Order: sequence, then C-alpha cells, then structure tokens
Amino acid sequence: MREALKIIVLTVGLSCAYGIAHDQITARVCIEYFTIGHFSPTNISWTPTVLGLYWGIVATWWVGLFGGPWLSTWVLRERHKASKVAL
Repeated sequence: MREALKIIVLTVGLSCAYGIAHDQITARVCIEYFTIGHFSPTNISWTPTVLGLYWGIVATWWVGLFGGPWLSTWVLRERHKASKVAL
C-alpha cells in the first residue's frame, strides 16, 4: 500500500512538472492562449511565468491522479511476477 501511494504521488508530481514545463514554453510563444483562450480565476494581470505555473498544474494534476493507480498496479504486479521467477 505504501509503495502504491509513493508511485501515485510521484506520478502526480511528474505530471505537474511536465505541464509546467510545457506551459512555460507556450506562455512565451503565444500569451494569448492563456489570456484569451482560458478563463482567468481573477482579474489580475499575470506574468507569463505565473500563467505557466498555474495552468501547468491545473491542467495536468488529474492525469497523474488517475494514471497513478493504474501505473502502481502494473508496476507492483510486474515486480511480484519477477520475484516469483527469481525463486
């Protein structure tokens, strides 16, 4: 159970890191994608860096949350199979 939770947390973290990196590039290439194409939670004029951080996390955390249990099940099952073969 603890190993599965570690994998899920890592998957969510990596998903957010990918989203942040992707949106940091997108915010510099086409800021209109975030200012016109997305709903802004506030009327504050955000910098491209903050927009990339915010939308990178908001848009991708759920991918890791739903993919993490699947990935942890698969990894732990394969590790269990490998330990049987080694014996």
